[in-house]
Amino acid sequence: MTTEEMASEEMKKTREMFTKEGILEHQMSIQEGTPTDMFRCGKCGQNNCTYSQMQTRSADEPMTTFVFCRSCGNRWNIGSHNSSRVNTGLFVSPMFYSEPSLRSVARKSLNIYNELAATGAFEFNKCGRVYLSASDESETQARRLLTRLVTDPSSSFQVEAIDCPSEMLARWPMLATEDVKLAVFSPLDATIDVSGLSRILADNCKEMGVQIFENCSIKKVLINEESRVYAVDTDEGFIDVMAFVDAAGIDSSLVDVLGLPDADHPVRIAAHPCSFTFLSTDPLPHCQSSSQSQPVFVCMDENTFICPLKTKTICGGFTMEGGDLQALPPSSQTSKGSVTEWHMPTPVWDNFRIILRHLIDRCPELAQLSRGELMTSAEMYTPDMKPLIGESDQAKGFFLATGLNGQGVSFAGGLGSVLAEWILNGSSSIPVDKLELTRFLPLHSNPHYLYLRVPEIAFNTLKNPLSSHQCHTARNLRTSPIHHSLRDAGAVFAEIMGYERPLWYNTASHFDQDSDGPRLPRPSNFSGEDQLIGKPKWFPLVSKEYSTCRERVGLIDMTSFSKFDIQGADVVPLLQRLCSGNIDCPVGTTVYTGMQNDHGGYLTDLTLSRMGLHYYFIVAPTVQQVRLALWIKKWANEWKMNIQLQDVTNSFTALDIVGPASRALMSEVTGKTMSPNEFPSFSFREMHIGLAGPIRVISVTHCGELGWMLYIPNEVAQNVYEQLIEAGSLHGLKHCGYYALRHLRIEKFYVYWGQDIGSGTTPVECGRAFRVDFDKEFIGKEALQKQLDRGVNKRFVQLLLENHNLETDPWPQGEEPIYRNGKLAGWTTTAAYGFTLGCHVCLGYIENKEFGLTTEFLNKGSYEVELAGKRFT
Repeated sequence: MTTEEMASEEMKKTREMFTKEGILEHQMSIQEGTPTDMFRCGKCGQNNCTYSQMQTRSADEPMTTFVFCRSCGNRWNIGSHNSSRVNTGLFVSPMFYSEPSLRSVARKSLNIYNELAATGAFEFNKCGRVYLSASDESETQARRLLTRLVTDPSSSFQVEAIDCPSEMLARWPMLATEDVKLAVFSPLDATIDVSGLSRILADNCKEMGVQIFENCSIKKVLINEESRVYAVDTDEGFIDVMAFVDAAGIDSSLVDVLGLPDADHPVRIAAHPCSFTFLSTDPLPHCQSSSQSQPVFVCMDENTFICPLKTKTICGGFTMEGGDLQALPPSSQTSKGSVTEWHMPTPVWDNFRIILRHLIDRCPELAQLSRGELMTSAEMYTPDMKPLIGESDQAKGFFLATGLNGQGVSFAGGLGSVLAEWILNGSSSIPVDKLELTRFLPLHSNPHYLYLRVPEIAFNTLKNPLSSHQCHTARNLRTSPIHHSLRDAGAVFAEIMGYERPLWYNTASHFDQDSDGPRLPRPSNFSGEDQLIGKPKWFPLVSKEYSTCRERVGLIDMTSFSKFDIQGADVVPLLQRLCSGNIDCPVGTTVYTGMQNDHGGYLTDLTLSRMGLHYYFIVAPTVQQVRLALWIKKWANEWKMNIQLQDVTNSFTALDIVGPASRALMSEVTGKTMSPNEFPSFSFREMHIGLAGPIRVISVTHCGELGWMLYIPNEVAQNVYEQLIEAGSLHGLKHCGYYALRHLRIEKFYVYWGQDIGSGTTPVECGRAFRVDFDKEFIGKEALQKQLDRGVNKRFVQLLLENHNLETDPWPQGEEPIYRNGKLAGWTTTAAYGFTLGCHVCLGYIENKEFGLTTEFLNKGSYEVELAGKRFT
């Protein structure tokens, strides 16, 4: 019997058992036909917060809700075990996060905790947090944080920046501050009694009719033939459900799911637990003698924290040295019957010694304390350090809220609120594109990949990485067929959703050499992040690549794009309803358009090339490979459209041929006339290059320059690449990277999905309404029509920084505040140096929620962008 047959037989027996036993006797009061939600809590108090808030949001709905918590303990039950018991409950200010969606989620959490704290049922100590910087780099990071903190009107008057070590010592005499350049006080940070918070949330839920089962495990989740959750098997028996939420912290994904199409028993989750140690010791003498609570201290250079409470001191840190950060291996799982859970490793003092040395150097009083307990905890981390939330692509009605990356208290309440809206309304009131679990592919759930990656993610728990941040672990997961040729040409690669793409090329030398050391191979993978002050090392290289694309011809690898073939009798009416632009165009035409949500926001932008009357080729952003396919299939099924969708992302190598000499080069290698009359912009052809073909050629470059995108079958990609290089030598062809493309497209005011546009921005707001066809019906049309009629309160703009010193000033990274006439008016999204314009170019949004935005309003303002505390016009 095959694995699939065994799974089918087990599911059949389970269903028979379910039919015989029915619903639990003590749950028979559920009215027939009443929808039932089920939430699976693990051991973490922050997850209890998540679920309980979800119940609060759904309390007025006609829905019966169950919450299952296992291994809760005997004394307090909910919130009393493991990380709930030892967690110091560190809440981080929403303005700490540069990512807008994370700020919104943390803000929701803060509002929830403030409301509940008014009852006095748990401790909510708004002690604040102090960030200590002792280097030029960390000082700039602290000033970037300060820039965000002062934009919050609810707390800006409490924000402090101290640059005098003696003043710091007077404020915090327990610290060594002589080397500290800047201390930034963030007032909204707090410590929370997570156990108490969990209990009051649970009590509130019970009052609203939620049934909570403690020390009760869910053994199986059952999926029907339509891949939808329909029941669960628990220690107490079977329950039929309409929705199941797994937010069990590090135990997420360990529950068996019976009936999955691919026969995997756990649902795939791109997250994995990583353990770390921290020290719980006596209170510091200065804390015992002071009547005021002390803030939490974060030492930015040492990557450590000190939480001085009245009754104890919690301190720790994160380092890649010494073996303290450990992804939990499969051998750490223990099974009790049908239930599997993780086993925490024993803390090792030797692994903690590096962190302890840093802690004592910063706070000498720690060395005077007589006792301390080294403790181990674990958190669920994701490959990109953003939470996972949403509905599984494997099973309808199976929702996840996990992978909070050590920020559980900050995100729990907000994510609970978001997920409640999602379950009840089908969408969230705040954009969570970057948090949605379908951003990941199945390969990101590979245990070995996660085992290598998550310790590096855990290392950044106290940090706020820039958008340019690149990990050094688990690299080269996905590469194009010509990867090694590009590497040999000097490519320096960065990862996007596991795909390696060149950022820039360093052709000067294939070796790095220290003055006293041997010649070493130059790393081909970029890791870390761009420097914050002065020209980055890649600046002269990218400048040359930019010039190549403007003056001659450049070759850029764009293979990471998501690609689909879609065809069928109903493909045109389906795409017309999904896309805001008119896609019913002649064969051989390419259309750039958006797929909008109900609110008019961009689910994605994409190009569609019509290959036949009932056949289109779709190209979309890399991160949309799973999400876009789900969206198209969802509506095709709902509208009963006859189409076939095939993911061909891994079938084609994509090369962007950019620049004024691209026409001559393409004419030579194809033997065809590439004149504007024969091959106009936004056109599609299938062509041959030498022996290879058919190659899909599209006259779009995604950066505003003349050129063509080539989608080459992988088996002939190397052959075509070599022909392009050989023929291109006569036309000045050079390899160029993504950074050159970014500088080109920002200078041309081109948008990038996920940074400049997303589900929270519309074509009207970003100036792309001219690409919308309002003469047809499509999803989001009503919302866009209202914006056209009533106007909008935010607009996409391009700002040029004219008084910026490239050598000594901070560089824009995106998500910096924009001021209009001295008042906060919006935020940047992306930025790059404009080599033609001769200055930095920032893209972003200006908002005016009170009166709306007009062209006159935009043109009459005086604008500044603040970079690390310094404003530029």
